[in-house]
Amino acid sequence: MAIPQHPAIVLGLDLGCVHTRATLFGIIEGKYRVLGSGTARTTLGTGMHLGRGVGEALQTLQGECEHPFLKDSGGLILPLDRMGRGVDRVALLTSAGPQVRVSLLGLSDSGSLKAGRAVLGGLPLDTVDVLGVGDLADEAKVIERLVKTCPEIVVIAGGEDAGAQVLILRWMEVLRTACRLMPTTCQPVIVYAGNPNLDSMAIRRLEPVGKLHVVPNIQPAYGEYDLVPAQIVLAREILHQWKAKLPGLPGLCDLARDLSGITYRSLDRMVRYLGHSKRIESAGMERTGVLAVDLGAQSTTISASIGSLAGSVVQNKIPDVRDESWRSACQAVYKWTAEPITLDMVDQFMCNYALIPGWVPETATELALLQAFDRFRLMQALNQFAELYPWFNYHPDRGLQGHYEPIIISGAVLTHAPHPGNVLLTLLDGLQPHGMTTFVIDRHHLLPLLGKISEIEPVLPVQMLASTAFVNLATVVSATSDLPQEKLALTVHVENESGKIYTVDVHQGSLKRLVIPKDEEAILEFVPHHRVDIGFNGAGRGGRIKVTGGVLGVVIDARGRFVKLPDQSTERIARLGEWLRTMGAENV
Repeated sequence: MAIPQHPAIVLGLDLGCVHTRATLFGIIEGKYRVLGSGTARTTLGTGMHLGRGVGEALQTLQGECEHPFLKDSGGLILPLDRMGRGVDRVALLTSAGPQVRVSLLGLSDSGSLKAGRAVLGGLPLDTVDVLGVGDLADEAKVIERLVKTCPEIVVIAGGEDAGAQVLILRWMEVLRTACRLMPTTCQPVIVYAGNPNLDSMAIRRLEPVGKLHVVPNIQPAYGEYDLVPAQIVLAREILHQWKAKLPGLPGLCDLARDLSGITYRSLDRMVRYLGHSKRIESAGMERTGVLAVDLGAQSTTISASIGSLAGSVVQNKIPDVRDESWRSACQAVYKWTAEPITLDMVDQFMCNYALIPGWVPETATELALLQAFDRFRLMQALNQFAELYPWFNYHPDRGLQGHYEPIIISGAVLTHAPHPGNVLLTLLDGLQPHGMTTFVIDRHHLLPLLGKISEIEPVLPVQMLASTAFVNLATVVSATSDLPQEKLALTVHVENESGKIYTVDVHQGSLKRLVIPKDEEAILEFVPHHRVDIGFNGAGRGGRIKVTGGVLGVVIDARGRFVKLPDQSTERIARLGEWLRTMGAENV
């Protein structure tokens, strides 16, 4: 049966390291909508088969939606039969596999190696070695290191278009020798992403010793990146290696045919698309971007796009206990925990959380520890993003200064939190945004799937983004200034759709929530102090905007940037608890 140009029913499968999600998309009244969603535990581990978890998620989904798509035996009806049962296409994404070991060979830290780190940073890769021109002084030592670490992938970068050649040729010969010394079963996949004038030489020298991909130069000119082609090839290789390691994945990918991939790459694709749309909408105005944050059980992922610039970062959830960062992580979690604890309790919590990715808090103290750790995860990922992408306007002492609208959030630790107030406060403290933005919850983790499905049906993601599948959490206005505490920072005049009119004063150091009913429109007029910037292109500038009420209405954050916590433990815990109550949440 021929596949329809516009598939009526699409099944999306998202295989995470803890949860497997199955989502059915269909056309209702001429527009794509979510027909249902089912979740099950991912059947991952020794002796486990991924298909079992998928089957359980599909059974849950079938019980939730009215459209029949399963056979009596439990198998999938693919494609649609004559009675309209089944699905037209299957899209599959996974993030369940282990990190793939990679080595990066290049030239300078500020040039090809920096571009290479950006390529690798957006994918689930464990960078075991980064070697630059200085390492070529002892080629024998480099060869020994490569043979010892035995990376599964090696990326060679360096030389702008028509740039350095001699040093890149030396890297080719070093790698060629190392590959010949490695056992046949350990020979790496090689990705050449350097000076294109050496493409033919790379093929001649490296293809005989390993699987080779030649991709466009990741730094065609100094400071200019072209990362996507290399990332696409690396993502395919990661999926290929995961197929060999995860029982059941090859068969599931066959089911999806050419519509399978890794979650991180598809999230990046979707954010780039949304950022491009923003670029068109805001032509001639202040640049507005899109930010997506996924706090997964295994890793933290951030994707951002603003103007013509875009990038992604994937960071391990837990730092290595043997690393110096472990102690600083414990200190940060301790500082942000809204319950009486000790550093030993933090250390034990992080060790347990590393061992049990799907851990769920059961007490107020455990919940407070988890939310504090989520703040730390966000800050660490933002720091890494800013290091890899200079255009990303984030600083540890000033917060996220770029204008991102919306900020789309996902991940079970956020979407399954006991109260939306816990979620928003965690995000505000972790991201520290400036100006005005809207926080949107991707409760079914759809954004990456939409990025994959857009390859065959560009209309589906556009229509889904405007649907109820994405929940407006709140509009947030961040007021930044150097005013003293308790000084009047701004006044807000509110006119609800129902006609109710009132005024709210917001003082420096405070957090205010305006209760505007969900989906109800309101007109807000801001009158800030002349030293207060609320995002209207400069300090002291106010204005009127129309907003639509989210789950938490409108939140005004005048606590300053960076948010300062009291040094004294009792006072700090009281302040955190006060902010939670302002959001309507409690640590219980």
